[in-house]
Amino acid sequence: MAHKFFFTTACLVGILVAACVPAPRYMAAKSDLEKAQQDRRTAEQRAEALKHELEEAEQKRQWAESELGNCQALQANYRKELKERQAQCAYLKKINQQLLENSINLRRELKKKKSVIALQERVIRLLDDTRKTIETSLKDQIAAQQIEVVEVEDKLKVIFIDRLLFDSGSAEINPKGRKLLLMVAGTLRGSRNQSIVIEGHTDNAPLRPKLRKRFPSNWELSTARACAVARFLQTHGGVQPQRLSVRGYSYFRPVASNKTAEGRRQNRRIEIVLGNFQ
Repeated sequence: MAHKFFFTTACLVGILVAACVPAPRYMAAKSDLEKAQQDRRTAEQRAEALKHELEEAEQKRQWAESELGNCQALQANYRKELKERQAQCAYLKKINQQLLENSINLRRELKKKKSVIALQERVIRLLDDTRKTIETSLKDQIAAQQIEVVEVEDKLKVIFIDRLLFDSGSAEINPKGRKLLLMVAGTLRGSRNQSIVIEGHTDNAPLRPKLRKRFPSNWELSTARACAVARFLQTHGGVQPQRLSVRGYSYFRPVASNKTAEGRRQNRRIEIVLGNFQ
C-alpha cells in the first residue's frame, strides 16, 4: 500500500512539475526521481540481504550457544571423571605401596624362614649325630630301659632313672653315675652349638625326716640333683659352663602315675635336654 501511495504521489508530482517547470528542469527532476527509486530498491535489497544475514547469524548464535552448553557439560563430565581418576590413581598408588611393603616383608620373612629352616636342619643333623653317638655309648643301659633317648621337636632328651646316678635320698652322684656321665660328656663336648639343660624330677612321696634336714621339700632335692649333674659335666666332663643350665620340677611334671611303684620309679629321673644354643 505504501509503495502504491509513493508511486502515485511521484506521478502527480511529475505531472505538476511538467506542467509548471521547463523541460530541462523536468528531465533533471525525473532523473533524480529515478535515481532515488533505484537507491530505494538497492536499499531494500540490501536490507533484505542484511535481514537474511541476521537470521543466519541468529541461527549460528543459537548453534554456538548449544555447542557451548554441550562443551560445558562435557567439561563438567571430564572434570568429574578426572577427579575420579585422580582419586583412583591415589588409591592405586597406596595399594601399590602396600603391596611393595608386603613384598619386602614377605621376602624378609622368607629369608628369615629359610635361615631358620637351615638352622633347624643343622640342629637336627647335629642332634641326630649326638643321638646316635649316645645310643652307641649307652646301648646296654638303653637296652635295660635304664636310659631313654628321645627326640622332641628340635630337642634331644637323655633320660636317666635316678638310681643310675644317685643313691636313695642322696644328691651326690654315685660311681656308676659318674662313669655314665663321663661317657655322655665325651659326646657333649664337641657340640658347642648345643645348649644343655639338666632337669631334676621326683615322685610325690614325702621325704624322710633325716632327708628333710637338708632338703625341705622335693623342690630342693630335684634342683640339687640337677645342679650336681651340671657341676660334674663342667668340672669333670669338660663341658663349657655357658652351655649349662639347671631346672628343678619336684613331682609336678610326672611322666607316669605316682600311684604305682613302677610309675614312681619313672618319675624319679634326671633329663639332659639338648637344644639349639642361643
